[in-house]
Amino acid sequence: MASARFLRHTGPVALDLDPGLAALGDPQLVRAIIDEMDGGAISFERFMELALYHPAHGYYRKPGRVGPSGDFLTSPHMHPMFGWAVAAWLQNLWQALGSPPEFTVFEPGAGDGRLASAILDWAEGRDPAFRAAIRYVAIEPNATGDDPRVQWATPPVTPAPVGAVITNELIDAFPVRLFEVTSRGPAEVLVRWDGERFAEVRGPIAILDEHPEAGRFEVNTRAYPAMRSLCSLVERGAVLVFDYGYPQDELWASWRTTGTLLCFYRHTAHEDPYIHVGEQDITTHVNFSELASAAEDEGFAVLGPVSQSEFLFSLGLGSLVDAARNDMGEYFTRRRALESLTDAAGLGRIRVLAATRGVEGGLPGFEVQP
Repeated sequence: MASARFLRHTGPVALDLDPGLAALGDPQLVRAIIDEMDGGAISFERFMELALYHPAHGYYRKPGRVGPSGDFLTSPHMHPMFGWAVAAWLQNLWQALGSPPEFTVFEPGAGDGRLASAILDWAEGRDPAFRAAIRYVAIEPNATGDDPRVQWATPPVTPAPVGAVITNELIDAFPVRLFEVTSRGPAEVLVRWDGERFAEVRGPIAILDEHPEAGRFEVNTRAYPAMRSLCSLVERGAVLVFDYGYPQDELWASWRTTGTLLCFYRHTAHEDPYIHVGEQDITTHVNFSELASAAEDEGFAVLGPVSQSEFLFSLGLGSLVDAARNDMGEYFTRRRALESLTDAAGLGRIRVLAATRGVEGGLPGFEVQP
């Protein structure tokens, strides 16, 4: 078994003299990662963190990553209907809370603000009193939105007495620890530079409370504390999470032996995180059992998870398509968006979980419980 202390080189890596290194991704980021390795190895979690969030060269520090000209599409990019459905859910929550005069909506990872604009547009057109109550706070270190109705902020932010927190495909992009089950237990996967490319080596055996019986798997150590932090943003209200993932028993099913790690580069999915470094998304599925436990530990009741398809149909997404029949161009645009948003092989398999505190009665979207 290899160890980081055996992986030292005897001289500097001449990156500037090897133009082939650019094929691995952003050459400045490749250089920064190799420099941090210092001839040894780093955890996969640290590699993923640098690839996605390096302060100067990380994937998410660069604009244009999401959308038709980027590497992948999220639900808000398909059509404003997604935001309209979320707005209808928020209106129900606001009413269940007694229609307070101020209702703060936090959106960590708000990106370009597309979801925020759709929610506010719906509220303005459907319920002026609800719209007047909304204070929308987009929490985004790389703020790119220009909607003047949205307050852009970076962490930390001041919690609100009443409101909601919305996240869309946020937690699945957190760096994860990567493990491979061996005869002696789960060995953590480390990453080193072999002189030509990044390569994996087995690290020490880890002591984990739970793990699958075989294969590779990921552990998102940041998901549980992040969910508790999200819950702490509102004293009364809800946290609504959209993300790829499963409850733990499904996530660690015996047949799932290769883990859930995926990369997205120019709308193509693959499983190699060591190419296109800094130029591709890296993601893993979320353990929704951990999110539920975190919410319950903060005193929240948990609804779901349900599929995004179930959630959106329950909120009346189909009726939004039918409402456009007088404009056939818009009708077919909405119908195509509906198919994409609810596709069981695509966005429709995203899971939706709500955590509520101080809310009387049920909320739409969770009538079908797993």
